[in-house]
Amino acid sequence: MRNMNSPNGPDLCHCLAVRRAARYASRIYDSHLSAVGISVSQFSILALIDEHPGIVIADLADLMVMERTTLVRALGPLRDEQWLTSVAEGPKAALKFMLSAAGKAKLSEAEPCWRAAQAEFEAGVGPKQATALRAGLLSVVF
Repeated sequence: MRNMNSPNGPDLCHCLAVRRAARYASRIYDSHLSAVGISVSQFSILALIDEHPGIVIADLADLMVMERTTLVRALGPLRDEQWLTSVAEGPKAALKFMLSAAGKAKLSEAEPCWRAAQAEFEAGVGPKQATALRAGLLSVVF
């Protein structure tokens, strides 16, 4: 195995490094959130809709930095579980999404698992490094 302290070849790729880190983080969060039957992606969608009630798909896709078609597919299971409600005002109006009572309950149920995942991630990379990493990544997309 090569020395990982001096990256070369594919390890110089910023995209590969970010994707590896994303898979590492997703594995931690998904393992904790599986206890309540939800993925980190689903938790994130519910949390953003809770923070922005009445958000339309285009704005949610922008916040998540996701393709709209991918987001529509991700919303399907959340709607099937009846964790979301949506309304459209007018004939060509975009759907506006809110959490249903069941969605708010699922988000509340999942929150302690999410907090445990946060703690595990911070323990693994260090609290200061985790904060700096989050700030640096958010500065790239917002």
